[in-house]
Amino acid sequence: MKKIIFALLFATIGLLPALPALSADSGVKLGIEGYYKSGFGVIMDDDGVDQPQAQDRRSHALKQDVLIVFTGETELNNGITVGATVELEGQTIAGAQIDDTLMYMKGSFGEFRVGDTDDARIIKSVTGPEASEVFVVDHRLYEHISFSNNPLTQLTSFVNNEAGLNNTLMAVEDASTKLIYLSPSFNGFSFGVSYAPDATSDMQNNGGLTQNDNDAGENSEAVSIAANYDGKWNNTTVQASLGFTDSNNESAGVDDVRAWQGGLNFGFGAFGVGGSYGKLENGLGNDLDVDVLSLSGTYNTGRYTFGLGWSHGNYEVAASREPELDTFLLSASYALGSGVTLDAAIQHDQYENDGAGAIGSGLAAMDDYDSTAIMIGSSIAF
Repeated sequence: MKKIIFALLFATIGLLPALPALSADSGVKLGIEGYYKSGFGVIMDDDGVDQPQAQDRRSHALKQDVLIVFTGETELNNGITVGATVELEGQTIAGAQIDDTLMYMKGSFGEFRVGDTDDARIIKSVTGPEASEVFVVDHRLYEHISFSNNPLTQLTSFVNNEAGLNNTLMAVEDASTKLIYLSPSFNGFSFGVSYAPDATSDMQNNGGLTQNDNDAGENSEAVSIAANYDGKWNNTTVQASLGFTDSNNESAGVDDVRAWQGGLNFGFGAFGVGGSYGKLENGLGNDLDVDVLSLSGTYNTGRYTFGLGWSHGNYEVAASREPELDTFLLSASYALGSGVTLDAAIQHDQYENDGAGAIGSGLAAMDDYDSTAIMIGSSIAF
């Protein structure tokens, strides 16, 4: 199936008509944008004797998430837009300072991208509405702030995702260098395909190719395909998505990792409701899957937006063990001005250990675990 999708990707590229080399009317226009998010949280834990995740830990924390995006774009005389994007993290995330880097070409034929960025499944995904851009119930990799000591935060084998946070957009190859095609919209419907030869981002021109057998056991040769709908029925807006990612792990005895994602949202007046489902096959080992379901709703009145959400994650850490994490989030956001918000939320986590074993290296927690966090924060988008 992967080879068929890969062939379709480049067949689609072949449909792009030959374009004359036309110069731009003006030079490349440079721009800068990004955001600064910060949050302060106080955690109230169930800190029993068998709960070392809560014992001897500070009850409060101050966190931040900062991203600066450098852009360059120009429009050619034939109407095609060409540009590039480089994202700089305000902190060192997972050992890296640079996030996505890509160039693109778009026009009536759709859009082509190449670079270190998300796959088509994630790009075209729909998730439930959120009142806050700081505190959310369905987390995306490194883009939101959360406060919890649940044992899943110590799950070191969950390397491609932010463990301890339910997330329906689970990564397979973690924003590696890839080729992407995004179709134009046809009556609200669109699709996307992508291919990543290797699971490593920041690939440099070192004069050689990556070996076919990946000794590191990463999920290479990842192919993603996704479809999306964005339209309106009478007075109701509708958004929907369905995506799939397949990869190849050539380490002996290790199964390939695959991911599914589907989402559906409705908007009517001041209300928004929706949700999404994500599945990561073999994400924690052979035949060990991760399943996450998220549902949420929002209400907007003037400068205020209120939200209520729930997410449920099932984590197969062993053939006979499936711990579960439920997260409940009550959130609110107040727009102080254009791109500036003041946010607050209450998050409650319920973790069921499912067995007598522990989760994570050096962590002896065996009991179920509850925590409630009270959070305030703000976001500045520029």
